[in-house]
Amino acid sequence: QGPMISAKYIKLPLLLLAMVLFQNCKLADLRTSAVQDDLLLREPKAVALLETVIQNQNLGVLEASKTYTLQLTDNWRGLSALVNPFPRDNQPLNISFTPKTFESHFHYTNIRNQKTYGVEATNYYVINKEGKKKFKKKRSMVFSLAALQYLFELPLRLREAEILKYAGNTTFEGMAYHLVFASWQSVTPNTEFDQYLLYISKETGHLRFASYTVRGNYLPAPKSIYGSIRFEDIKKDDSGVNYPSTLYIQLNQLKQKPRSSRILTVSNLRLQQ
Repeated sequence: QGPMISAKYIKLPLLLLAMVLFQNCKLADLRTSAVQDDLLLREPKAVALLETVIQNQNLGVLEASKTYTLQLTDNWRGLSALVNPFPRDNQPLNISFTPKTFESHFHYTNIRNQKTYGVEATNYYVINKEGKKKFKKKRSMVFSLAALQYLFELPLRLREAEILKYAGNTTFEGMAYHLVFASWQSVTPNTEFDQYLLYISKETGHLRFASYTVRGNYLPAPKSIYGSIRFEDIKKDDSGVNYPSTLYIQLNQLKQKPRSSRILTVSNLRLQQ
């Protein structure tokens, strides 16, 4: 009898095959009925709401920093764990981001002989315990680190979006929200640029939830699939930045917290000016 084969390596090809079979599905479209395809691409109400989020969460301070660091635990759950590109899962790490870029680096805090992993000028690298840097071709890590930073900085990243539309209002889990739609190139869905739908609390002026498409994923995936994120458990750092300490990432529409495919736990935000 040959060696046992991990179920992970059986399921992963099947998962990828299923994704490929759905490649020709209709593009995910996050527009609401209130979003109009007219000549006014940046509606004043939508622009003002996004600026309100940035002001109320004091994100201008984050944007002005040279770098900022987080303590982070990244827990991939269920089938999503099969496509986790990070070296380890659910292990605490220290990660540093440079605002207005996609450059970052991190190391696991509880691992002996630790390595440093990062992205520099869209190139992935690993620094070993002797301090030697080696660049590697790993598109999955370049994509994943950029996506992680983008979601954490989402209001700042979307403030200059080519298209910002007021998408109406809604009630979710008993609370009232303004909706803002963001994209580029066209209001209708296109294959090059993502769409975002932001849920801005009428009570606090904070960004609480968002849905987003993933047009440029590093894995083949159904084009009808999109993601949602819950920004929960808001904390304030020493500089006054309000940031979510738990991020629940979900497949397609918003769901209850336990139905998340990935949970990010964040603490100890520190800004370097």
